[in-house]
Order: sequence, then C-alpha cells, then structure tokens
Amino acid sequence: MMPAPVPPFKRLLDGYVLNEETGCWLWTGMLTATGYGVIKVFGRFVGAHRFSYELHKGPVPDGMEILHSCDVKACINPDHLRAGSHAENMAEAGERGLMRGGDRHPQFGRKRPPGIKNRLSKPVRVLGKLYSSQNEAEAALGLGSGTVLYWIRKKHGKAEFISRQEYEANA
Repeated sequence: MMPAPVPPFKRLLDGYVLNEETGCWLWTGMLTATGYGVIKVFGRFVGAHRFSYELHKGPVPDGMEILHSCDVKACINPDHLRAGSHAENMAEAGERGLMRGGDRHPQFGRKRPPGIKNRLSKPVRVLGKLYSSQNEAEAALGLGSGTVLYWIRKKHGKAEFISRQEYEANA
C-alpha cells in the first residue's frame, strides 16, 4: 500500500531551513536556474515564495508580483515577502545593485559588425541589394511583414539569405 500524498502546505512548511543570522527561511526543495524555489501544488509547479505568501497572507492581487525584502531568492519567510508591481520590483533591484547594467552587463564592450543590429538577424539579398536583416529589407522596400521570408522559402529568386562574411565584405 502506498503512503498517502503529503499536502503541499505540509511540504512547504517542512521544506526549509532557518538562517538565524538573516531570519530567512531557505527553501531546500527544487530551485530554478535563477535560484528561486519551486514546489508542485496540485499538479502545477509554482514559486515556493509565492505559495508561502498565499498560504500565510492570502491571494496575490491581480497583476502583482511577490517581492523579497531580503533579496534572497530562495527565501520563503512570509515576513520577508510582499506584493508589489513589476515596476517596483525592477526599481528596487536597480537601487540595490541586483540588475546587471552598464559595465556589469554581459553585452558591455562587445562590438557588433557594422550594420548588423541583432546578433540573431540574418543578412539577406533582396532584389539584388544587401540588407542586414529581413526586417530592414521589408522596411526599406515598403513590403509587408513576412514577404522576404516568403520569397526565400518559395525560391522565387527575389530573395536569399547570405552569410555575415558576404554581407560585411560587400556592405
């Protein structure tokens, strides 16, 4: 006979360790790649901090996020959690130095090839002229969105992808 399933609130309350210095309840269960706790509740994975907030304080107001006053992503202590807007969350993160900006941003100092605005864009030749992307070609020629890709896929001979090296050499 299988043991009875453990209710989610019980798993939450049994699934943390207390950090006595900070008062944080550190989630010991599954963590996301970004460090937030996750718990399965009635077949769905939810943020452990969000579930803790709902369990101790009630439903999260529509359009609101759960913010950590302690800045510890794995913390589920309801005294460290409050509802707030996304704008508040981003502003607080910026004020506390938690956002990677300026010289701490991973793209800082990287040089892009001239004319290529997006590292994922593919240069194209459309009607014999080179463009850094499909979007640029469509905008310059007054074409509808998706026209260049349609021409490439249907092999009309009006458009083709080209290599970045060819684009850079001839742009």
